[in-house]
Amino acid sequence: METVTLSSKGQLVIPKAVRDDAHVSAGCRLEVRYVEGEIRLRPLLERPVSSLAQVAGCLYRPERKLLSEADAKAAIRAKLKARHAP
Repeated sequence: METVTLSSKGQLVIPKAVRDDAHVSAGCRLEVRYVEGEIRLRPLLERPVSSLAQVAGCLYRPERKLLSEADAKAAIRAKLKARHAP
């Protein structure tokens, strides 16, 4: 276990071995939480933004029955009603 010292500005240096193990480097964003007496740092996954063209058709399955627009809207309404029901 390595130890670090908090600076007067509230900054600390994460030891290189820990950075390497966690695959973080300069500029990586970290989530900071205080949980049950512990300060926890977790790297945030940087997800690339996808365009509609990149993902169009990714849910297509040939065996899936196509819904009419009216049936699709009815199904969405039913799901929303169920989600917001008391």
